[in-house]
Amino acid sequence: MFEKFTKKAIDVLLSAQNYAVELNHQKVSSEHILLGLKELSKGVQEKILGFNKIDIQELKTLVAYCQVQNENNNTKDIFFSIEARSILKKTVELTKELNSKFTMPQHLALAIYTTKDSNAYKILRQFNIDEEKIIPNLKRILDKSSDIKPLHPELEENSIKSNINDFFKEKTISQILSNAQSKLSAKGYEILGTEQLLQSILDNKDYEITGLLNKYSINSTTYQEHLDAFSSRNLEFENSEKQIIFTPNAFSALLAALDLAKETGSVGIEAQHVVLGILKIKKGIAYRILSSLIPDKTEFFDSVIKKTNENIPETLNILRLAKQEARDLNTSTIGTEIILLGILSYGAGIAYETLKRLGITLKDARNEVEKLIVPQKQVEEPIYSLRAQQVLELAYKTAREHKRTAIKSENLLYGITKTPDCLAMNVLSNLGTDILEIRQGIKQELLGGMDL
Repeated sequence: MFEKFTKKAIDVLLSAQNYAVELNHQKVSSEHILLGLKELSKGVQEKILGFNKIDIQELKTLVAYCQVQNENNNTKDIFFSIEARSILKKTVELTKELNSKFTMPQHLALAIYTTKDSNAYKILRQFNIDEEKIIPNLKRILDKSSDIKPLHPELEENSIKSNINDFFKEKTISQILSNAQSKLSAKGYEILGTEQLLQSILDNKDYEITGLLNKYSINSTTYQEHLDAFSSRNLEFENSEKQIIFTPNAFSALLAALDLAKETGSVGIEAQHVVLGILKIKKGIAYRILSSLIPDKTEFFDSVIKKTNENIPETLNILRLAKQEARDLNTSTIGTEIILLGILSYGAGIAYETLKRLGITLKDARNEVEKLIVPQKQVEEPIYSLRAQQVLELAYKTAREHKRTAIKSENLLYGITKTPDCLAMNVLSNLGTDILEIRQGIKQELLGGMDL
């Protein structure tokens, strides 16, 4: 059923499950889906759905009375009710009826608006919402979606999924997980959560990140005091159907840690990446504790990078510049062509020197990129395209294979050449160069150092 659901639509359903657990309800029903939609709808989207007139606390109060609370509070028993499954079935039908390529949150909202015997619709009726205007607008917007050209040629709904076995190859991660698992028996738990990951890190005073956290009065003792205040692990569970050694949030934190390692130019996952991964996913018990003790998350992130590196890593600089290029070009997608602009905008490093020798300039590259992407009217926080994720993965693996101390610009450029169907290679080809010239240029700049 969920094959065509976009990530945002899946996130709505995960949020619905969270609310069902939080409210101690036995089933995920239509009213929880409504809560998930309200929580994740922002700006123009919120107005289109008519949710700008809904106060989420008031909505949560109304939803709380829709079901009898489950005294056992067993998260494993949370499943979709008959009413919720009916909404999901109607959502899929609307996707087909409106010729939409993917199922989006708007389809879920339209299904609720047109299922008038559901709890969600009955709750909506209590707010001052003009459904006679909203329903036709939604249908018109969704009906056009199949005819709209993609905002970015590399934009795909799928993303690179890292193999969990990769984590056990990392010396530091293996150490953290081993210590974290030993703490489970003390609590009588069988599934490892973010709270054990962070507790394991705080127990090791040799980690750089441990000393930095201590400055925020976060140590083993104070952390345990905050941890003891949690009477349940509900915050750790988003998808209770997954039977894995990690809670879903711990698994997400480790995946985020791997992404952050790549984005900050590291060739290994260290303790600081796990802590930053917990902060990045913004979920779980450990995040709740860290969030209450660290007032400025951006400042903390920068302080971690400075603590573990004398200078801002080359790759991190390039990707930050790439994000700015994406904003300047009014796109929410960081594709391989945007990473290429980041390399050229950085103006230093082996990749830049290689491209410079081949006559590739930032101005010319920008002109080519502008021909390939469609500007957006509303730009959200940039995300990496599938091809860009592949380039980062290739850069990470190449740097590790050649025992580099960090991911460098040449690893990124080499990753681009290993992804011949990407937009960056399209741009470079239009500017008169090819894969062989680029690879040879990198070798020359390295003075025969790296065997590509």
